[in-house]
Amino acid sequence: MHVDEENFLDFVSRRSPVFRARPLPRSKKEALDLMLKQPNLIKRPILVKGSRVIFGFDKEAFSRLRQAG
Repeated sequence: MHVDEENFLDFVSRRSPVFRARPLPRSKKEALDLMLKQPNLIKRPILVKGSRVIFGFDKEAFSRLRQAG
């Protein structure tokens, strides 16, 4: 999974207090720069299984990944 222009906000923790004081990033570059400066902005938990990765808590996605073997 990689960050691209269509999905970059999927990797950002929008609930972070940082975003209560500022707007969401408008571009992939802005999002990546922010996450590099403040790693707590990366959406968690991060579940990695083989080549599949899930960012953020998603009970259904976790279950599907577990059942996929």
